[in-house]
Amino acid sequence: MRRRARGIRAFAAALIAIAALLIPPLPAQATGDDRAPSIGPGLEWVAHRDNPFRQGDDANFINSDLAFTGDHLVQGNFDGFSMWDISNPADPQLRSVTHCAGGQGDVSAVGHLVIVSIDETMSSEACDAVRVPETVENWEGIRVFDVSDPAAPRYAAAVRTRCGSHTHTVVPDPADPSRVLVYVNAYSRGASLNCTGRNPLQIVGVPLDAPEQAAIVGELDLFADIPAFGPDDRVPGGAETRSTTGCHEISVYPAKALALAACRGDGLLLSIADPLHPTVLQQVRDANVAFWHSGIFANDASGVVFQDELGDGFINTCSPAFGGDRGADAYWSLVEGQLAQVSYFTIPREQSDLEKCVAHSGGLIPVPDRFIVAQAWLEGGVSVIDFTDPAAPVELTWFDKPTYGYSMDYTAGIWAAYFYDGYLYASDMYDGLEVLRLTDPVFADAARYDPQGLNPQTQPEYAWVWREAPVLPTDAAERAALTPLSIDPATVAVGATPALRVSLPPGSLEPGETVDVWWMPEARSLATVTAAADGSLPETVVDAPGPLAAGAYDLVVRGDRSAPRLALGTLAVEAPTPTASPSTSPVAATGESGVPWWVWMVVGAIVVLVGAVVVLRRRAVVRRRRAARATPAATEAGDG
Repeated sequence: MRRRARGIRAFAAALIAIAALLIPPLPAQATGDDRAPSIGPGLEWVAHRDNPFRQGDDANFINSDLAFTGDHLVQGNFDGFSMWDISNPADPQLRSVTHCAGGQGDVSAVGHLVIVSIDETMSSEACDAVRVPETVENWEGIRVFDVSDPAAPRYAAAVRTRCGSHTHTVVPDPADPSRVLVYVNAYSRGASLNCTGRNPLQIVGVPLDAPEQAAIVGELDLFADIPAFGPDDRVPGGAETRSTTGCHEISVYPAKALALAACRGDGLLLSIADPLHPTVLQQVRDANVAFWHSGIFANDASGVVFQDELGDGFINTCSPAFGGDRGADAYWSLVEGQLAQVSYFTIPREQSDLEKCVAHSGGLIPVPDRFIVAQAWLEGGVSVIDFTDPAAPVELTWFDKPTYGYSMDYTAGIWAAYFYDGYLYASDMYDGLEVLRLTDPVFADAARYDPQGLNPQTQPEYAWVWREAPVLPTDAAERAALTPLSIDPATVAVGATPALRVSLPPGSLEPGETVDVWWMPEARSLATVTAAADGSLPETVVDAPGPLAAGAYDLVVRGDRSAPRLALGTLAVEAPTPTASPSTSPVAATGESGVPWWVWMVVGAIVVLVGAVVVLRRRAVVRRRRAARATPAATEAGDG
């Protein structure tokens, strides 16, 4: 019976083990929110954090956009911003909450500075200001905070702009690296004391080390030489397109000297070769687009995606009633400086009438040779979309919470979703912060990309340097100028398959960057490690492929961020010294110890002779013992 019970228990244990392998673990669950989301394939929900500003369903305390600096995430809010430590993405830690009212709280982060857009008319620039009507004296514009101590941000500066700042875009200033330029995007919406007619683009200069000196350094009307969309431009049967009274958002791609301006009724392709004087390269319109909201470049700038915020985010456009080309993403090819419309994409998941759903803010996921974006759809959740085939864009995965059970008076859901340092971060207006991880191997190179910061509307150029083997100079002087790589041992014998210890001193690499150790004869990486905080390469053991023939073998260390800088070391593989005849070789004549060769021969002969004598004597002893044991046995047998 006990044996049978043990068998049953063993069988049950085996079933449990098999089930554990077949059934994937449940994703991390949101704290303080029991609305279980729908999650697509290859996506993990790793963390949720509640909105620290939230006051019920009061829209004055909703979250907005995101920005990133090092290991910190900045989350904008209509009442200020919060700082999150995301050094462990699965466990974000709230470092500070800065209350400084004035929506919509669009944010950017530049090193130790955080810039915040204020597009609500306030009684003053102070953080304790109150909202006042647009038709009375008011203040709106941008605020600048010093977050050198993320736990205690310091209000550093404020710049008033003519029509406030609905959004803004940080642009590097190639003429002055000590400052950044800020494109302030805003548009008039009705009766106002200062914000009427068509709002010009205002440019604010922010000195990085003296933010209190921030000031307007430029102003221009992007529509000075082209007609802005107006009521008379609406196409019968087309969308109720908003009149262009300014731009909602400008996305810049500094490496390509290009920008996309989404300006309510118009889409613009800009040159920012001179960022203080952007110029219009092309104006585009689309009868299906009601509100040009934002844009995203492909990494190679071969195409762009524009978002249409149909209904200003206050209705559900993710339903069959609107079709697949309204409130959608629109893909445009970009060939020889010209945009051409190709296709539309809308999420395939129909939302309930209680949910607001429309294309909203997103950004590029850096996958080599692909055009994949992460994007928010408000209460439609987060979507990962592949536009690599422009004629047939497809959703790869998603994160979508169900309805609250009632419709919010204001808009709700995911405001923005961006990829940063291997994870997706989504800003939920009411609920808080969501952290997701893409697990499909297609995102491996994206996850390895090691940014130091990200303002999604300032698009970086991704190079994926680790995918190509380093190229060593052939000139001896150029090789000698490379950073020397320490290799221990530096010399090995022929036929070895050595374990080598490689290292670099402090300052050789960018602190914390990802580093490859390359075996150059075969142009392959032997190890991938992380640089230390002081920029050194800690002693790293790599196995050289062997057995090695005689010669010299190059090893190279290259960091992802410090590339194309290289560190070079050479392993020497030495052949044994060849044996020479006694007449010509001192070693052959005397041996390595200097003793004459004939002495070694005599010693060797004596050793052999002594060994033979020992063996013969041992055998004789064994034979005598065997004979002695056999004699009594034979006698006893004869007596019987």
